[in-house]
Amino acid sequence: MIRWEQQGDANWQGSSGELVVATVTRDKDDTEQWLWTITALKRPKGWRKGAGHRTSWLEARGAADDYWNRWLAAVALRPDIERLARESIKAERGSAKKPAPEKVARKRL
Repeated sequence: MIRWEQQGDANWQGSSGELVVATVTRDKDDTEQWLWTITALKRPKGWRKGAGHRTSWLEARGAADDYWNRWLAAVALRPDIERLARESIKAERGSAKKPAPEKVARKRL
């Protein structure tokens, strides 16, 4: 979750811990729009940019929060998925090296 603080210029700055991760600023070209930007992360392949426009600062903050939460969930799962994939590959390789118990029994007869 992002902790938001309003700045003196009416813009917003969002932090996660001590790190500033997001900003919400009024669009210079269209004063009716607010621009949200996630600045502190590498975008996963296939994801849209961590930025966009909304009609209010509250909606812009919500969009930034949603993006940040999706990123946190994806990053939290990645190590588990990689670990499961490695273990699966090891299990497949291990079973290919050892003959099945039935085949061993047939050779002995």
